Amino acid sequence: MYLLTKSQALLATTNDIGGKAFNLAKLEKCKVQTPDWFCLSTHYFQTLIDKNDKLKSLIDDYTRLENLDSLKQLIAAIHSEIDKCEIDIIEDVMAHVNGELHYAIRSSAADEDGSHFSFAGQLESFLYVQGKDRIAQAIRNCFKSNFSLTALTYRFKNNIHHTTPKMAVIIQEMIDPQKSGVLFTANPINGHRDEMLISANFGQGEGVVSGECNTDEFTIDDRDVIKSEIREKDFKIIADFENKTTKKIDVDKDEVKSPVLSHDEIRTIRELAFSILKIKKKPQDIEFCIQDGEIYIVQTRDITSLPMDKRHEFMNVFDNSNIQESFNGVTTPLTFSYASKMYFKVYHQLLGLTGLSEKELKKHEKRHKNMIALINGRVFYNIQSWYKGLLLLPSFKQSKGDMEKMMGITDPVDFIEDKDLSFSQRMAMIPNMIKSFGSLLWYFSKIDKVVADFMDGFYEVYNKIDFSKLNRLNLTQLYDLTEELDQKITEKWHAPLINDFYVMMMNGKMYRWMDKLGYENPDLVLGNLLSGESDIASTQPTKELLKISDEIKKWDNTLIDEFLKIDNKNVLDFIYLNDKKVYQMCLDYIEAFGDRTIGELKLESLSLREDPSFLINILKNYVVKKSLGYETFIAGEVELRESEEKKVAPVVKKKLSFFARKRFYKDLAKLRKAIRYRENTRLLRTKSFGISRQIYREMGNQMASFELINSPEDIFFLTLSEIEELKDARIVQTRLKDLIELRKAEYESYENDEPGHHFKTFGFVHAGNDFIYEGHTEIDPDGALKGIGCYPGQINGEVALLFKPDEGIDVNDKILCTVRTDPGWAPLFPSIKGLLVEKGSTLSHSAVIARELKIPTIVGIPGITKIIENGDEIEMDCERGIVKIVK
Repeated sequence: MYLLTKSQALLATTNDIGGKAFNLAKLEKCKVQTPDWFCLSTHYFQTLIDKNDKLKSLIDDYTRLENLDSLKQLIAAIHSEIDKCEIDIIEDVMAHVNGELHYAIRSSAADEDGSHFSFAGQLESFLYVQGKDRIAQAIRNCFKSNFSLTALTYRFKNNIHHTTPKMAVIIQEMIDPQKSGVLFTANPINGHRDEMLISANFGQGEGVVSGECNTDEFTIDDRDVIKSEIREKDFKIIADFENKTTKKIDVDKDEVKSPVLSHDEIRTIRELAFSILKIKKKPQDIEFCIQDGEIYIVQTRDITSLPMDKRHEFMNVFDNSNIQESFNGVTTPLTFSYASKMYFKVYHQLLGLTGLSEKELKKHEKRHKNMIALINGRVFYNIQSWYKGLLLLPSFKQSKGDMEKMMGITDPVDFIEDKDLSFSQRMAMIPNMIKSFGSLLWYFSKIDKVVADFMDGFYEVYNKIDFSKLNRLNLTQLYDLTEELDQKITEKWHAPLINDFYVMMMNGKMYRWMDKLGYENPDLVLGNLLSGESDIASTQPTKELLKISDEIKKWDNTLIDEFLKIDNKNVLDFIYLNDKKVYQMCLDYIEAFGDRTIGELKLESLSLREDPSFLINILKNYVVKKSLGYETFIAGEVELRESEEKKVAPVVKKKLSFFARKRFYKDLAKLRKAIRYRENTRLLRTKSFGISRQIYREMGNQMASFELINSPEDIFFLTLSEIEELKDARIVQTRLKDLIELRKAEYESYENDEPGHHFKTFGFVHAGNDFIYEGHTEIDPDGALKGIGCYPGQINGEVALLFKPDEGIDVNDKILCTVRTDPGWAPLFPSIKGLLVEKGSTLSHSAVIARELKIPTIVGIPGITKIIENGDEIEMDCERGIVKIVK
């Protein structure tokens, strides 16, 4: 059956009658008025194609098209053949029309007005058609419009051109409305799905759809009109029945500034939209018109795209300026789930120590589960969670600024502000706030004991673990060991966190002192004052390596040359054969600092126990650099601090009172100690991750032996919860090999798809958001790049651009430029001339270590690794944080 009434169309499919007719048919169930209509099915037009072999062949050519070069010639040929087709169904059509009325002949393609492709404006309609010949020609023209340049290009670019385009035609009575408009059941301007937008004008809807006429706009919600924009209407489009078309006429004077729709009409149209939504169940683009007070729905189609709903309550902000030092590059699911669990536990512990009740702690559980996020395989801070935690402390603004400095956040978030509370609400919060802040202050006053007890407790557990016997435990015993260590170590991790808060507060306090003293470059001055901590853990691995290299330098030149040339995998054996003392020093180093390696907090990273090649590369670098030695390194440690203290002393004396000076130096001593504690406890964090790394590697070995996974390393593509569920038979997918292969492919794709270091998302993070940094690299007026100077010096030299410290690029006496560093990079630093780091702050690992090693350093220059190339010659002014490309 080729001709269907609107009732018969209700039982048809889009493949039968096209998207536009299908939507019109559905309106019959919505109890809305539509101008009367019927349609020719797609099957009729398929018969026209089947009768014309040349036309069929031309259309087949289009479905196989690989580019658009010959499309225009192909369309001309198709149109020529369609012109030859006889519209032999015209008599049946005329039996359904009223000769006194005018009709709209409208295209309705099978792939039009669907959920994915709207074809808006791609297919043609013909208005005010009357009479047999004109109706037949309009039907033919609709058929031709299915093969127009715009329609076929649209299909090609959306990759939906591989099947023959199917076309139906709607024949619908024309009405002569006084008002027309379009209603979007979701706001297409701002993406708000709980708002509707109506655009309306006087006369025909053509003026709205084409944009020719000025239209009124009404934004409405479920209750009322929330915004009206009444524009001056200069003309309207009405029917020109005599000429079978439309015409423009001036709007009546009393209508120029009057709203097109009354409140009653808006409410009625909104209710009609609700009834359509109940049937369609997707946001709709609805065309309506009003004739003699009656509202008609002309058509409805799915809205195929909406902008992101960017209201603040749906906003998320992510930043990895600091955390990528700990979890550099793409991070596996196991590491992220492990880190996420750690963050949850320790921050929950911290709030518990402040005296919050179980009920209050429960309120913050969700936030603590969202301290970090995984986006394109990279770990980010979820900034809202951190800022909202600060709302529990007095002086949110000050604490926020202190935290941003410590974390190296160069793009502060300003939409999370201190709570705007009434006086009574503030008074009610005071007791808990005093209790929380008082508890923190008490812990700060006992920080020496708190940190010492933590470190003693950690080593008491750590020293009892015999890593050589892990392979004697079965899978269940290994899992139970992780649970035991979780209780003995992770659940007692509050000390480092308390100290981190102490660092944050004291660092903020020292910046405020710098401001009082009038320093224009407080980053550099404070950085210099913080240098020279002799027993800081960050530099201890470097010192031990320098001791080893000093011993190697005592060898004769022939032996040294052989050492430098031998393959890294054989070096330890070579050392064993030639110098047992140096060999034992290497073993002792691996035992003490084997987990302080590249990506040290990533469980999938290889420690020096599995692969000592990075250690060997560093030793070779140190041996080549004759001037580099342990004694010279030690001698220069406090030189910068003493020099800066002499410069600062007269300024402090001049600008601060006697008691203020005492507070200044006391606060400086507190910050130095807190940073020392932070670096030392971070070494324990590294060791803690190292314990888990070895346990999970052994679990991977055993899971591979049971053929649960293909290789031991595949365990890193499972999450903690999946391992637990596997143990307890709660896992929903036991074909782990298939799951892991999918994940490995996904994570491999992330290697070259790095998101910005700071970005906003709205709603579901992975639903339509782009992870793009919207800021820019700060550029000096003369074209130089601007960052944060961390150690003074004005140098120039060749750039060694590295993204991984083991890439094998020669860095001796060069300026090392990289995205980020972690403590595993530290052994490279003594052999370099200068350091440029895209991420970081004055308190980041790279800045702390560079100060101790007296390396001219600038950090916090977004995008520098995309601007500077390997081998470029640059100048660094580390006093001002300026980088210039010379060549």
